[in-house]
Amino acid sequence: MRRGVSLLEVIAVLAIVGIVMGLTAPRYRSWADTMAVDRATGEVMSFYWQARTGAIFRGTRVRVEFGADLLQASFEGVTDSVFLTVPGPSRRGVSLRVSRPIIRIYPNGVGLGAANTKLVLQRGAAAESLTTSRLGRIKRWN
Repeated sequence: MRRGVSLLEVIAVLAIVGIVMGLTAPRYRSWADTMAVDRATGEVMSFYWQARTGAIFRGTRVRVEFGADLLQASFEGVTDSVFLTVPGPSRRGVSLRVSRPIIRIYPNGVGLGAANTKLVLQRGAAAESLTTSRLGRIKRWN
């Protein structure tokens, strides 16, 4: 009796593995895009809520700047002071389109220039949008 496998058997197994990988790769890419957009959306929402909470707790107006590379919140006053900086969604390969890249939040949490500000995060075919309201809320749309 011989032990081991023949070259023909190895080629057959590799061909089957290649076919299965070829069929699952597009599905994996779509899944990876969805997960990256979902994660980036959560990070942008968290950043916004932290900035809003900072305005309420400190009792100072906050300037919020949305950028693909950097999300930044600053207390406004005689001298502005940056208190929150977060890497933007581009670090995950997610693009960001914003209708108003700078909005302000009053000390009571109400948004100034925030009414219907739309943020669209996209990677591949996966996309989500966020909308801020003048009341300082942020809503996620799938």
